[in-house]
Amino acid sequence: MPAFPKFKTIITDYGKQRLIAAMSPGGTKLTLTQMAVGDGGGNPTNPDTTSTALVNEVWRAAVNSVTVDKKHPNIIIVELLIPAEVGGFWVREAGIYDEFNKLVAICSLPASEKPLLEQGSGRAQTVRMTLIVSDTSIVNITIDSTTIMATNEYVDNSLEEHEKSRNHPDATLTDKGFVKLYSGVDSLDETMAATPKAVKIAMDNASARLAKERNLADLTNIPLARQSLQLGNSATRNVGTTANTVAAGDDSRITGAMQKSQNGADIQNKPLFIENLGLGETINLAKNAVPATRRVNSKPLTGDITLSAADVNAFALGMTGDYTLENDKSVGWNWKSGVYNVPTGGASKLILHFNMNIGSCPAVQFCVNYKNGGISYRSARDGFGFELDWTEFYTTTRKPSAGDVGALPVSGGVINGNLGIGTPNILGGSSIVLGDNDTGLKQNGDGLLDIYANGVQVFRFQNDTLESKKSINVTGRLTPTDYGNFDSRYVQDIRLGSLQYGQVWNGPGFNDASGYVITGIINSNSDELVDGAHRRPIQKLIGNQWYNVVSI
Repeated sequence: MPAFPKFKTIITDYGKQRLIAAMSPGGTKLTLTQMAVGDGGGNPTNPDTTSTALVNEVWRAAVNSVTVDKKHPNIIIVELLIPAEVGGFWVREAGIYDEFNKLVAICSLPASEKPLLEQGSGRAQTVRMTLIVSDTSIVNITIDSTTIMATNEYVDNSLEEHEKSRNHPDATLTDKGFVKLYSGVDSLDETMAATPKAVKIAMDNASARLAKERNLADLTNIPLARQSLQLGNSATRNVGTTANTVAAGDDSRITGAMQKSQNGADIQNKPLFIENLGLGETINLAKNAVPATRRVNSKPLTGDITLSAADVNAFALGMTGDYTLENDKSVGWNWKSGVYNVPTGGASKLILHFNMNIGSCPAVQFCVNYKNGGISYRSARDGFGFELDWTEFYTTTRKPSAGDVGALPVSGGVINGNLGIGTPNILGGSSIVLGDNDTGLKQNGDGLLDIYANGVQVFRFQNDTLESKKSINVTGRLTPTDYGNFDSRYVQDIRLGSLQYGQVWNGPGFNDASGYVITGIINSNSDELVDGAHRRPIQKLIGNQWYNVVSI
């Protein structure tokens, strides 16, 4: 016999900690979200409380259901449904995971093959694990309706629960259901059915009514009925056009008559009606008449009146105001809109004034000089009026000067500050950069002009010299006008110096000396012995000075 049950379900150490924490005051309920199955690596498994994962997990999905056992309220049943289309593995172990994806419980299972449909066999398989807890309220009992598949047992339990409950729908005009009974005849509720008692009351009531098919022949007192209908004696008279008869509804005396209550609205041709009454001229005069009480800008219309532009809030065709204005600022912002003339010595200016008296800019003025002598404007602010002086418009005939727009004149000028051509200038001081913000010319003192490349000084020009801060690579030919500084540093010419003689026969001759060359051998008597030798020093010309060559 084995020392442990062959197949078992245990709660892991982590699961125990979650359950204990859930039972504490204010603890968070345990939510079981997923189940996984594994093949145990091909061998039976022996789960223990320290397990944190299956031996070899092969498939995982959301739990199909988490329920409390109907007969044992301390047992929680967790169910996983493996669909028929999932397979290709063996099932020897299963585990339950919480909302944090951690193993809460693990079990060993008898080996069961879950084939694939393409292997020739397929089935849906249910894996069910049961957990015994002291209080099931600490576990969220939920079923995710978006992921579950109903098992036969789940359906049977649901039907049994529904049968025992009172959760049954009532019948309606469109849906089936249970019907409520009602014995009254005064309800408009369409969800209740009438009892035989209610039907009897309705039938008794109907029997006391007039039958439609009898056409009032079942009336017991016809004169009283006629009186109740307030028909009077006309109900017993014949239709006709003579005395003691009733006119028919299509009688022309009725259909062609004007109705008093219409007050003439039923007159079909009103112009012809007016003409027949001889009122045509009167109506025409009335149409074009203006009431005597009408006024225009407080001027009555009882006689001829003269209206000015001000009477109808319009611009006058001529001048607004008079020549009493002192200057071109005399027209106030809240004056009436119009055209004002302002004398200026021997001439005058035209002030065109617009006043809305609302908004942030309630008024604007234009001041125009004669003969295209310039036009300016100024605008008011709120109720403060014209706070700034006139601002002149630049035109094709009154162009701004270079100074007016902060530009240099064509004839030249002074730029106060640095200049950047095609780029901002970061060299600073009195400098010009070209295309690159730190490459260009900069004046660094009196008589000092420096050239910079990428912020590094490479040349300096002074009034008497050019200084290079970097090495110079020359690809062409240098042709100076003064070779003096070059001549003093390289050999210009080579020559032999003064002649020296040395006695060889019965004499010392010459010792070996650097910088000399033998220029002659003497044998005056032409015998086998040399009489003497000549030598000269090798000399070089540097600048204006000849120097003996020390060594060759």
